Amino acid sequence: MADRVILDTDILSEYFNGHNVNVVAQAAAYAREHGVFAFTSVTVFEIVYGLEVKRASGQLSKVLAWLDQNEEITPVAADHRNAASIKVAARRQGSVVELPGCLIAAIAVRLERPLVTGNTADFQAIQRTGVKLIIENWRDEQT
Repeated sequence: MADRVILDTDILSEYFNGHNVNVVAQAAAYAREHGVFAFTSVTVFEIVYGLEVKRASGQLSKVLAWLDQNEEITPVAADHRNAASIKVAARRQGSVVELPGCLIAAIAVRLERPLVTGNTADFQAIQRTGVKLIIENWRDEQT
């Protein structure tokens, strides 16, 4: 059985849109095994914000219904502190990683779950700080 993972915003968006066949195939296999997807409330914010900006109210209603049927993980106080430390460590190494990515990474590390993302550059910058973050990229063709 594969590990339970946390989906980053970009992968969840690609899954909703169905544009990347590898993401869709990986998500289908994951759903068969685990039943539900997990994502953070940070991702929910980013998705809702994006759909609100586009005034895509019909799509927003469908997405919100889908999100409610899955696992939304809310950050705890320690996640915010760890995200700040991650951001500082990355900055000291010359990388600019925005707060949402730092917070999502902190949650994944706390829960000891791999983070599924196509945004590998930012999360690899976090890994270079010594944070024990595991990254999977469902955009890549699986062997």
